Amino acid sequence: MTFRILGRTLKLDWTPRRVTAAYVVFAVIAFVLSLRWTFPSEAVKQRLIMEAGKRGWQIELDQVSAGGFLGIRAKGVKIETASGLAIPIDDVTASLRPLPLLIGRRSLAFDVSLYDGRVRGTADLSGDARRLVLDVKGVDLGQALPLRKAAGVDLLGVVTGTADLSVPAAAEQKASGRVDLAVKAAGIAGGEIPIPGMGSGLALPRASLGDIVAGLQIRDGRATFEKLEASGGDAELKTEGLYFLVQQRMEFAPLAGTARVKVGDAFWAKTTPGMKGLAEAALAASKASDGFWSMNVTGSVGHPRLMPAPVAR
Repeated sequence: MTFRILGRTLKLDWTPRRVTAAYVVFAVIAFVLSLRWTFPSEAVKQRLIMEAGKRGWQIELDQVSAGGFLGIRAKGVKIETASGLAIPIDDVTASLRPLPLLIGRRSLAFDVSLYDGRVRGTADLSGDARRLVLDVKGVDLGQALPLRKAAGVDLLGVVTGTADLSVPAAAEQKASGRVDLAVKAAGIAGGEIPIPGMGSGLALPRASLGDIVAGLQIRDGRATFEKLEASGGDAELKTEGLYFLVQQRMEFAPLAGTARVKVGDAFWAKTTPGMKGLAEAALAASKASDGFWSMNVTGSVGHPRLMPAPVAR
């Protein structure tokens, strides 16, 4: 068969193999287009709501449509966990990855828009060890109301980072992997933290924490902060040996380690008169010669406690 395109003559030799390949390509394209044109949006929406309910979640979706190559797209999503934590998602696309399917593995690619940022990655849905890979860009903590509820303070900053985790399918196996995060222009917009020896907590004014860098290594179900530091703001933070145990309900995962905190004059200038004196008196035994307070970190991930650790004189 001969074609003439843009003044050039092209000759196509229709061998049996090429004919078969052309039919396969046509069938695949027709199948994908038919899925998009006849996508059962309402049925899929109801199925998602039912599946979430089986796991103790409530989910609301404004719009559901076909997305990706073999997936779905949802807009205006709100997920509420059994603990009452509500997470709004502007736009999410999730689709099965074709190549892993060819070797019998189910793997999902997803792209989520939330809090003015984006979270992309892949997640294995089959196998003993299920890999989860994340790439986080530009997530605004100031809009993350669930974090405010969990931390008890209004957080500020923009998060960027990566995660590569191996999540076991069986409960007796342990998670492993690594997480690296950076928070630019981190800070606290307000809130309250408990101070030992004081009847009420310390009311926090708006304060800058500068830039936060965190490196987390997970081995055998234990997550250790190789680095967790905040510098360049009204207060500085350094941690040593800080770790927590990975479990299903991370809010109650045990947390332990030590921290060193130094509060600058710029912070105290924003507080009420006398607040610096009260804090200095309550934490006097834990203040080192370099101006840092030494603290023991206990409690859980969702409910951390800072207790003064006396320093040698």
